[in-house]
Amino acid sequence: MRELKLIEGREAPIYFAESTDSTNTRLKELARQGAPHGAVAAALEQTGGKGRLGRRFTSPPGGLYLSILWRPDCSPEKAARLSCAGALAACAAIEESCGLSPDIKWPNDLMLNGKKISGILTEAAWQKEGGWVIVGTGINVNTESFPPQLQSIASSLYLETGKGYELEKLMAAFVENLDRVYAGWGEDGGAFIEEYRRRCITPGRDILIDHEGSRVKVRALSVEEDYSLLIQWPDGKRERKSFGEIFQLV
Repeated sequence: MRELKLIEGREAPIYFAESTDSTNTRLKELARQGAPHGAVAAALEQTGGKGRLGRRFTSPPGGLYLSILWRPDCSPEKAARLSCAGALAACAAIEESCGLSPDIKWPNDLMLNGKKISGILTEAAWQKEGGWVIVGTGINVNTESFPPQLQSIASSLYLETGKGYELEKLMAAFVENLDRVYAGWGEDGGAFIEEYRRRCITPGRDILIDHEGSRVKVRALSVEEDYSLLIQWPDGKRERKSFGEIFQLV
């Protein structure tokens, strides 16, 4: 990867490659070597993109794949909420550079016209002297097609609008918004909770979640102050989910 001077005056480096195995993997290596807070690894294609729970993340040419390294001064539990910060920054960047307004499906998937256009994978490591968090985001920008099994659930900005978008412009806007959101995030992200709630389309709908190996339909009620999702089980019991995966909005 080569260093890219994309944003004037930004001190943390931005490393770029046309294609790489995984921007998260590359940035983890740099983090272990002492890369500074705010370092970025970006690419236009991933050959070994990673999703949640060890899944493969489809990363064809035409997308923007970007990971940022943060070294937060807070507990691992609070640092986990930074995946929501990544989702907010991605939404703002797409609005600014592409004129589109994605929704957020809790906790951090970006949706456009009911289809997923972006996913986020957050990885972290904590030691006695502190920790680091890598927020990796894949945005389907100019992607022209997807495998048959994904066509009903995934899309791109191009497929939804019929227009191509300037990837470097989006990359710059995304990095700038990641810096902006992190700078104001604080210990718990409270400054952004109302913006997150405004963008999140999950509350008020029935959703399918994983429960003991099965998919169960529950009601999503609200996003709480700590970015957890308050759900109601069929028997009326209420519970907060701090992490997890929503398989479907009903």
